[in-house]
Amino acid sequence: MSIQFDANLEQQVNQFLGDVDDFLTVKTGTTVDKLKSLLACEEKSISYNAIAFLAFANQAAVNKDASREAGLIKLFLEYCHPSKIITVLPMVKHASMGLMFLANHSDANKKEIGDLKGIDTIFELLRDLLVMIKSPPEDVKKEDIVSSLSQSLNLVIFLASLQSNREVMGTVQNFLVLNSLLAYENPQSLDLQLQIQEKALSATNNICMHKENKENCRVAGCIENVLKLLKSTKPSIQDSSLRMLYNMTITDANREAIRRCKGLETLASMLSGQAEALTLLSLKALSNMAVDRQTIEYAVNNPESVLQPIYSVFPSTYGQGCSDALLDQVLTVIQNLVSEENLIDTVAKSGIIGRLVGATKGMPLTNTTHQSILVKASCIISALITIEEVQQAAVEQGVITLLVEMIQLPSAEVRREAARALANATPYYDDVRAEIGAQGGVKLCVDLLLQADKELVKQAARALVNLARNTHNEEKLYESKGLEHSIRLIQSQEKDLKMLGTKLLVNLSLNEQARIAFCQKGGLSIVVQLLTSSDPELQLQGTKIATNLAISGRNRKVMNEQAPDLIPALKALTNSTVSDIKLQSEVSLNNLAFPYEASYEGLDQMEDAMPIFMQSSQYERDDDDEDDEDEAEKDERRRQEEEELRLAAEKEVEERKRIMQEEVKRIEERRKAEHEKRLQEEQELRQKKEEAEKLRLAQEAMEKLRLEQEAAAAAEAEKLRLAEEQRIIKEKEAAEQERIKLLTEQQKQKEEAEAKIALEKAKKEEAERLEKLEALRLQKEQEERIRKEKEIEAERLRVQEEERLAKERQAEEDRMRAIEEEKLKLMEAEIKQREEDIRRQKVEEEERRKREEQEKKLKDQQDKASQESARLAQEAARAQKRTHIVQEIMQVEVNYVKNLTLMVRKFLHPLAQLSTSKRPLLTPDRITQIFSTIENIQNHNSIFSDGLTSRIKRWLADNKKDHLIIGDIFQKIGGFMQDYSKYINNYNQSIKTYNETRKTNLPFAQFIKKVESDPELNDRELENLLITPVQQLPRYIMLIQDLIRNTHEDHPDYKPLTEALDKIKHITSIINEKKRDAEDAFAMLQIHQQVHGKVPNNFVAPHRKFIREGAVHFGSSSGSFKDKDPIVFLFNDMVMMTIKHPNKPNEYKYRYSCQFSATTTIEELPSVNNGFIIKSNQWWSFSCSTPQEKSSWVEAIQKSLSNLPKESKVLASKK
Repeated sequence: MSIQFDANLEQQVNQFLGDVDDFLTVKTGTTVDKLKSLLACEEKSISYNAIAFLAFANQAAVNKDASREAGLIKLFLEYCHPSKIITVLPMVKHASMGLMFLANHSDANKKEIGDLKGIDTIFELLRDLLVMIKSPPEDVKKEDIVSSLSQSLNLVIFLASLQSNREVMGTVQNFLVLNSLLAYENPQSLDLQLQIQEKALSATNNICMHKENKENCRVAGCIENVLKLLKSTKPSIQDSSLRMLYNMTITDANREAIRRCKGLETLASMLSGQAEALTLLSLKALSNMAVDRQTIEYAVNNPESVLQPIYSVFPSTYGQGCSDALLDQVLTVIQNLVSEENLIDTVAKSGIIGRLVGATKGMPLTNTTHQSILVKASCIISALITIEEVQQAAVEQGVITLLVEMIQLPSAEVRREAARALANATPYYDDVRAEIGAQGGVKLCVDLLLQADKELVKQAARALVNLARNTHNEEKLYESKGLEHSIRLIQSQEKDLKMLGTKLLVNLSLNEQARIAFCQKGGLSIVVQLLTSSDPELQLQGTKIATNLAISGRNRKVMNEQAPDLIPALKALTNSTVSDIKLQSEVSLNNLAFPYEASYEGLDQMEDAMPIFMQSSQYERDDDDEDDEDEAEKDERRRQEEEELRLAAEKEVEERKRIMQEEVKRIEERRKAEHEKRLQEEQELRQKKEEAEKLRLAQEAMEKLRLEQEAAAAAEAEKLRLAEEQRIIKEKEAAEQERIKLLTEQQKQKEEAEAKIALEKAKKEEAERLEKLEALRLQKEQEERIRKEKEIEAERLRVQEEERLAKERQAEEDRMRAIEEEKLKLMEAEIKQREEDIRRQKVEEEERRKREEQEKKLKDQQDKASQESARLAQEAARAQKRTHIVQEIMQVEVNYVKNLTLMVRKFLHPLAQLSTSKRPLLTPDRITQIFSTIENIQNHNSIFSDGLTSRIKRWLADNKKDHLIIGDIFQKIGGFMQDYSKYINNYNQSIKTYNETRKTNLPFAQFIKKVESDPELNDRELENLLITPVQQLPRYIMLIQDLIRNTHEDHPDYKPLTEALDKIKHITSIINEKKRDAEDAFAMLQIHQQVHGKVPNNFVAPHRKFIREGAVHFGSSSGSFKDKDPIVFLFNDMVMMTIKHPNKPNEYKYRYSCQFSATTTIEELPSVNNGFIIKSNQWWSFSCSTPQEKSSWVEAIQKSLSNLPKESKVLASKK
């Protein structure tokens, strides 16, 4: 295989070889051999030209293999050695060009160069050429240096495209050379600078395609110079720099180097004012950067220089100034930024949510890019909305609206992430749950439960569990078959779905309708399955469901009488080792033990009657009020009014009959006029049709006659023309014969030929004329046919339009007739109904009159028993009064339970949920200090309210035929007292903790303010709600006392009510006593914590109680008062003397104490102003600021001495 030269180059080579024939050392052989022999020629111009021809020969790709086999690669490498650049730089230039051509054409040539150690040679050459170009020697052309450098860089670019070469090229030394080229500056020749930098950048980029080379590139310092090139004025350099950085960001060390060189700021600055391709590439590089915590932390700590430029890519609204590709990529960056859990809070505060909502709201789902954008947006929201501040602002910023829109899109992936975001958005704030419900989110999430995607179902169920904590959402969920869906989830084989189903059922069972429907649909078997499960979590959820179900009395009846396995299962769980399960099962059993009615049939119908009953009980009539008006006059007046009404009704009926008859007559007349008008119009239409038909026939006859006349005239004209033509022909023939006789034979023949041609021409013209006439005739016939068709079509359309109008007119008449007939029927029905009412009124009037006469007769008899009647009236009034009190008791209890439920659901539950979040508003201990046992009290009183309401409904459903007994229900209040006692004892500390927390904890104060603004609270504040359990027991006592006063002693409810009252009073007194003891104990502990020093070991004792404290000076019996800022504490058996702590406000330092005994006395101390002395084992003097203060202290101490325990007095007497 030999090297081939193209024609032009071959001619030049042959001429060159001919010119230098004397210098040839090889006379025979190939052209290449001759050129190679000339390379050693002493004449430099000859050697320069020889190597140039060899280099240019490789410009053709056909020589890629022949040149390698001919050893040209090795030859070119020899002349590319750095040692040659001083002596034969032009040969270096041509040798590098030849290598560039060969490397560009074949991977085999690239590999050959690598195998011959050519890579090291080329990089050494680049290093020396860079030094030379900065300070070129005087005898060297700068163009040769530039060409050599440019071609060598091209060669490196080509060599780096081969994987095996890239592995060798990525040394630190080589990258140092490239880094020097990247940093090359030449202000005098900016184009040269940009050319060198661009090629060096491409070479670096290609070499770094091998992952292991990226580390050496960073070590060589290339990253800093690449970042500088981002600010280049040449777009191609910017593009290459961005691609280089994008490739470099896959390793941690490179990302660190980019951050250290302010690379994040540089990349962020490329996001504005650039072409979309550069912006997109910058975002991809930033996306790669934001995969480690250090980069994310750096970005969020530099919002102005990094975050805000990224956010500026977002459009204000979808479709404005930002392509889908850019939006998708910027979302990738943000998605990486929110991947670091500890930094999400900072990202959330940077204003990203508002931009994200504006950029994606209203986006259609028409392609995969839209799907990618919406999925990433929902993922970002899902991460950010775990932050409480984002949840609080979710409604105002439109996040909820966006998520509800996303959850309706057809993409399962988008819906899955949107459902996850909704679940993350709803654990804490009730206004967010309410807004989602208001926008239809509950129904949408319920629909998602039917999807095949299990993850989608799981996220939708999570969202519903949270949404169901809102009262309105409870109802919507129940109406959307949420009960059936929760049962289906519980029956799922997957543990997560089963658990979510139980939690959803727990929340749903707080709804009265849902829990009753659950039991009616056989749901108790599911509860038993949960209670007997081996999973403790399912057992706990089962006990919660049972607790909620038992709030309803009818459910308690079913659970006690129709579920034999339920109570044993609950009893078995009371022995559980899990404290929560044990406690919850005990609560369930207590709920189930509460009384229930024997029957609940007919109570549903009483729901509507209850408000009427309660309203009527609000007004009482005085039994002594009498109507002074004479009964006879009243009856007479009433009869007259009824008679007038009857006559007016009859007159009204007659008037309606008259109006109906006039209406019927008017309708008949209108119909008759319309019929006559229609007949007249049909007659006129028929006449018009006949006239039009006659006119058409006359026009056709005239047209036919005209055509016949024209045809006859044309035939006559044709006949005359033919006769004339025959005459002319004969004359011509005669003349011709005469002329022929006179012509010679040759002329004769010529003229015969001409005559023949003329004859043929005439015949042809005649034929053409006939054809034209025939075409004209056919055209006229066609036009006539078209005209007739149009006339026929017009006539058909006219007839069709008339028929349509006739049909419409007939339909309108039928409609009007139907309306009129319906109106007449209604009038007839009204008249009949009115007549029937009048007849019925007459019958009722007659019956009433008879009844009144009978009552009048009976009245005389009743006068004899007036005393008995008065007594019965008094009893009825008393019964009415009792009913009113019962109504008030029920209403008070309903309102009380409503307040408890608001506290639990609006305040306690959200705060408890927040306490498990990353940034809890309150700790669980602080929540318990504020709310104490309020949740247990709410459970107890919900059952109590249900039992009380059911009993009253039962009484009303039975038409009050039996006595109403509610005393037994009040007796059950005793079972609630343990929780009431704890709550009341803790109340003062609860209010104190609440107020202190609200002052010192701003997020908590904002949460309380936001919840208190909920319309459902109706301007009620938490502090006012917290006191309601404390007020409830005294309220029970007052209501029961009032009820007893209006209950006969022989009434079946009298004794139960009396017992219940005694029981509640006793319990209340015990609670109050315990409250005092608890307050005393708390005061002792508080003092013990505030006093520093050698406080006696037995200071906090069960019998010791705090009495008072004050700024009283103290000292020895001599009356010497040395201590400043004294504070004296008086207890029931001792005095403790302290001083204020110099460094700690509200705290004290212990000084002395004086223990009381039976021998302790108190006396005046005249030598000290307002002084007194206490004589015990040791004597102590005290001085007050005023006589009144002294008097109160002496009185308090004497009272404490008189109330000393008997044991101390007996002990003192023995001594």
